[in-house]
Amino acid sequence: MESLPKALSKVGVDIRIVLPYYDAIREKYNFKKEGEFPVKFNSDNECISVYPALLPNTSVKTYFLGNKRYLFSSSSGGKNKRVDRFAFFDLAVVDFIQYLSGKHKWAPLIIHCNDWHTAFIPLILQQKKPISPNLRDKKNPIPTLLTIHNLNYQGRGSLEVLDMLGIEDEGAKELERGKPATEINVLGEGIIHATRVSTVSVSYAREITNGYDGNRISPFLKKREDSNLGKDGKIIGILNGIDYDLWDPAKDEIIFHKFDINTWEVGKRNNKEDLLRSLGLEDRPTFCFIGRMAVQKGLDILIKMINKISYLNINMIILGSGDKRIEKAVSEAANKIPWVKAEIAYNEDLAHKIYAGSDFIVIPSRYEPCGLIQMIAMRYGTIPIASNTGGLRDSILNGKNGFLFKKGKSVYLKKAIERALSRMKDKDRHKKMVERAMKADFSWGKSAVLYKKLYKDMLSK
Repeated sequence: MESLPKALSKVGVDIRIVLPYYDAIREKYNFKKEGEFPVKFNSDNECISVYPALLPNTSVKTYFLGNKRYLFSSSSGGKNKRVDRFAFFDLAVVDFIQYLSGKHKWAPLIIHCNDWHTAFIPLILQQKKPISPNLRDKKNPIPTLLTIHNLNYQGRGSLEVLDMLGIEDEGAKELERGKPATEINVLGEGIIHATRVSTVSVSYAREITNGYDGNRISPFLKKREDSNLGKDGKIIGILNGIDYDLWDPAKDEIIFHKFDINTWEVGKRNNKEDLLRSLGLEDRPTFCFIGRMAVQKGLDILIKMINKISYLNINMIILGSGDKRIEKAVSEAANKIPWVKAEIAYNEDLAHKIYAGSDFIVIPSRYEPCGLIQMIAMRYGTIPIASNTGGLRDSILNGKNGFLFKKGKSVYLKKAIERALSRMKDKDRHKKMVERAMKADFSWGKSAVLYKKLYKDMLSK
């Protein structure tokens, strides 16, 4: 959340962040209340409290919006409860524009929404039409950019939420009608109503607009692409970046030994020795997996492959948590195979050590909108072996700074691992590969420039 705003600020964008003031945030920071404003939701007048802060180590202003009934907790609840909460938050954001304009004499030229949680904002803006004082055109609402980080999280809930927002059914352009309509797809409505829509890699943008896996969101994307918006109807892909203040082996206080592009051979060797010693593993080519244990991430493909490669004489380290069935399968594999070690947990310190001490990272994702672990791994001289999909395809040059394989099959992953081991034996070629990986630029600065260009293009219309 914080990396892109920080990078945008550095390239001259005057940006504000708006977030719900959850209990967990209040308990940790206890910000001072600045003021309040009313919001009418579900026929009731609700009070929104405003808590300003600065993004740590920046001058980026952040505003937390608090409300005891709807914005007090980050717990999930049922799907309708989640949709209602974020619909309320989105309505509060729209009304907050007027608060900012009055109290701070500042209003946005563009609102950048992220995922389904803020996808009601474009629809609410079109219904309420609050106009930014900074805009010359008084006939149209503030333009919106909706960024999709993962298409499979869509925010589906009861149509009753439209009544709570005070929006007639006819105001929503793409309801799932006909049997009769009983559900709204929040992300779909955002896709239809936003001024522009982006996602987090060029390849993922292309995949999702080609009816990706028959996803139920595809009709919304197709309707937008087939609209009379022309170029503005197209989904644009801008690759995410990583924060090099956090992920830099030359500054990393967590890893066993710091290193950089000039000292990586010694640094990687020393980190690997300490990592393997801590895990009780022998000195072998070491592969790892770091991430959520979800169907998307393809751990079943990895486990199936592990059972076929005992002859390769390698180590496999798996770190992550999530789906209990996947956790169980990973634990069973680790208990059965001595060269497989698994830590079923979210452990950021161990993640840093694994990035620094492994030779390769395995990313067998079925789909990957962007992916950050391949970027982090490359920064630490750990070569990615990844599915040829989404942001993995856009960030890995096959055979140059990593290896790509056809997604979905353990046999293709097995061949990619054999290819990586063969390359490792050729020390000169392996060294060049590691150094290419470490030199790759995945900083947020590049992405921020592309977003700024997109913002300017939106305003020029």
